[in-house]
Amino acid sequence: MKVTEILKKIPEIKLIKGDGSKDIGYVWADSRKVSTQDIFVLPQDNQEALTSYLQMAKEKGCQVILVSKRHLKLEGLNSFETILEAEEPLGDIHGKLASLLSGYPSKKLKIVGITGTNGKTSLTFILFHIARKLGKKAALIGTVQIQILDQILESGYTTPDASSLNLLLKQMVEEGVEYVFMEMSSHGLKLGRVAGLEITCAGFTNLTQDHLDFHETMEDYFESKYKIFQLLEASTVKNKFGLVAGDVSYGDKMIQKIRDSKLKSPIYILGKSGEFHYSNTKLSLLGSEYRFHKKEKNLPFIEVRSVRTNLLGNFNVFNTAFALSIAYELGFPWEEVVAALESIPTVPGRFHVVPYPDRSRIAVVDYAHTPDALENILKSCVEIRPKQLICLFGCGGDRDRTKRPQMAKIAETHADFVILTSDNPRTENPDLILDEIEAGFSRGFKRYEKITDRRIAIKRAVSLLEKEGILVVAGKGHETYQIIGKEKTKFVDFEEIEKAFIQLNTE
Repeated sequence: MKVTEILKKIPEIKLIKGDGSKDIGYVWADSRKVSTQDIFVLPQDNQEALTSYLQMAKEKGCQVILVSKRHLKLEGLNSFETILEAEEPLGDIHGKLASLLSGYPSKKLKIVGITGTNGKTSLTFILFHIARKLGKKAALIGTVQIQILDQILESGYTTPDASSLNLLLKQMVEEGVEYVFMEMSSHGLKLGRVAGLEITCAGFTNLTQDHLDFHETMEDYFESKYKIFQLLEASTVKNKFGLVAGDVSYGDKMIQKIRDSKLKSPIYILGKSGEFHYSNTKLSLLGSEYRFHKKEKNLPFIEVRSVRTNLLGNFNVFNTAFALSIAYELGFPWEEVVAALESIPTVPGRFHVVPYPDRSRIAVVDYAHTPDALENILKSCVEIRPKQLICLFGCGGDRDRTKRPQMAKIAETHADFVILTSDNPRTENPDLILDEIEAGFSRGFKRYEKITDRRIAIKRAVSLLEKEGILVVAGKGHETYQIIGKEKTKFVDFEEIEKAFIQLNTE
C-alpha cells in the first residue's frame, strides 16, 4: 500500500518529508522487527532510548518513520527518507495502521474483549471452552496462553502489541476461526494496542487497586478500562453489545460513565438491577451451584435456570454467570451452554486444586496478587468451611508497594495462619518486601511466619496443614518461574506443593 493511500484512510497522519508514492509493507514499534518496506513507529520512551531505536531501525534498512510532534527534533530523525507525523496518542494511530495494513482481520472475526482487574483470564478461558464444546471454531488471547483452535502458542503480554496482534488475528482468519475471546489489559487499552479493532462484545468485570506503578492514579486506571467501550462504540460490527458487572468495585461508576457518554451500543448489566443476575449459590469442594436469572426482552417475566459447574469458589460462580450472559447474547444455544459449564477445564493458576494423596486436605494455587483478588480467594475458601485455612503469599518487587500492607490485613482477617514469602522480588530486597507486608498486620497479631525462600515456605505450610484443611498459595498461579534480582529460574507452585505432599505422606 502506498503512503498516499494510507494518508487518505487515516487522516490523522501527515506527510512532512519524503515521497508519498512509496510502497509500505507493514508497521512495527519494535526496531528489531522492522524491515526496508516497513513503517517504524517511535514508541514511548526516554530520549536516549529513542535515539538508539532510530539507529537500529536505520541499520535494518527502514526508510519510513511515524512520529509525533514532540519527536521532530530528535537526533537522527532527518536521516530517514520519509517522515510521517501523527497526532497524539501515537499508540492509537499505530493500532489503526496495523489493522489497515493487515487487511482489517478483526472485521472477519467475532471478537469478545474482556477487561477488569480480576477475572479476565478465567472469563476468556471459560468462554473459549464453552465455544469449543459447542463446536465453534474459536481462539483465545490472554495472559496464560494464546490458542488458535488446537494450537497453543506462548503468550508474551496479556494484550500483544498492535502489530503482533493484527498479524495474529490475520492468522486466525486464515485458519477459519470465527470467535476470538481476548483479554484487554489497561496497559493494552491505554497504549493503543487494540485501537482499530472491530469488536463484537466488550465486558467489564471489576476495578480494584493494581498497576499504580503504570497508571499512577485510580482515575487514570479507570479511564483506561473505559476505553474498551469507546472501542465498542466505534466498531461497525452488527449485533455488538457490552456487559458490565454492576455489583462490583467501580461497577456503578462504569455504568454511570457509560450513561453519561450516551453510547448507542446496547450495554447489559450483570447484577441485582440488571438484565442478568444469579442467586442461591451453593459451594463445596466438588463444585458450585446457583440459579441464573435472565429478564426476557419485552416480556414481564424472568427466565431462571439451575446451573452447576465443576469450578470451585464464589468468584467462579461470578465468572461462569458472566460467561453465560455473554454466550446468551452471542446467540449460543441456552441449554447447551448450561450443560457445557458442568465440565470446564481448570483455568491454569486460577483456583487450581492440588489434593493431598488421600484427599484429606487440599492446596489451592491462585494468581491472586492484588488485595481484592486475595480477599476473593480467601472468602471463597472460608465459604467451603474448612477446619483450617492457611494462606501463603508474597508481593512482587518493583511494583505497586501500597498494596503490600493491605494484603497482610486481608490475610489476617480470613486465614487461621499466614506465611509471608517471596513472590518475584526482582531487583528489590526480598526481606524488605516481607517487612512492608508485615507492617499491615494488627499490633499483637502472631499467627504468622516469614520465610523468604518460597520452596521452604511451601514445605512449612504443608507440614502445618491439618486434615480437612485448605492451604492457599497465592500470587504466582500459572507462572513457571521466579525472578530474583535479574535472574529467572524455574519455579512452579503446584509442583512444589505436590512434592511436599508426597514427602509428608511417606513420613
